[in-house]
Amino acid sequence: MIKSKRYDEETLEHLHQVELKILKYFIEVCEENNLTYFLYAGSLLGAIRHEGFIPWDDDIDVIMFREDFEKLNKIFEKEIDERYRFFNVLNEETYHYTWGRLTLKNTLFKEWWANQVDYTPNIFIDIFILDNVPSNKFKKFAHKWTSFSLNLLTTYSILKYTKSSKIKQVIQKIIHYTLKILHISPSYIKKKCVNSFTKYQNEDCVEVCDFPSENLMQMSFKTDWLPLKRAKFEGMEVNIPNNYDKILRMDFNNYMELPPEESRFNPAPEEIDFGEY
Repeated sequence: MIKSKRYDEETLEHLHQVELKILKYFIEVCEENNLTYFLYAGSLLGAIRHEGFIPWDDDIDVIMFREDFEKLNKIFEKEIDERYRFFNVLNEETYHYTWGRLTLKNTLFKEWWANQVDYTPNIFIDIFILDNVPSNKFKKFAHKWTSFSLNLLTTYSILKYTKSSKIKQVIQKIIHYTLKILHISPSYIKKKCVNSFTKYQNEDCVEVCDFPSENLMQMSFKTDWLPLKRAKFEGMEVNIPNNYDKILRMDFNNYMELPPEESRFNPAPEEIDFGEY
């Protein structure tokens, strides 16, 4: 068992290899079932700037259109390699994220919130979701902020923040305990959240959004994503967005410039265990 707040090179490289194993399985399932995915966020940046992981990054991010994500969910409900577990917002009461996560069983990736959930957090890849957004500016505004609020409530209904500013902790705890007093369950909020995210799923929308995005849910066009392109990632051929430059600038602005050296790290989890891997 390794305990660390900052990765050593050997541990980070080991983590990369285990995450690649999960990614390869994910891609196999997608390709076998004609599902479209893209590398996303730091993993997309890594593919373009480093042809692999950003050297100090510690996770893999992919993203799918809602339709493909729901098909993936149904596939994993019917059959999944016994070494893996798939989480979505609705299939685990104390899972507090509103995107998907494919995890490798018998490993451990213990973050600050681990003792507040009813499952063992494993090493994972994140699977984000692109949802339709209406073109009407009033509908878009309402959709955006309703979804944003429900996304926060989903997290606040499950977790009590212990590593944030005092003000944020107070606000979060007020919301957390108010929901409990009112007997509003996380499951109820999660269903409301997914219903909000997918409100325009069956409409012919030209814009899409990753609602849980930290960048206040910036919109992109479907043509920014399709037709997909291919890129190298740690020797693998992977899918990337058609207009990857626009997508990356939404997150990183001048993304080809390296950050200051003192910023080139990710904090390690409280505990990490690779099990048999």
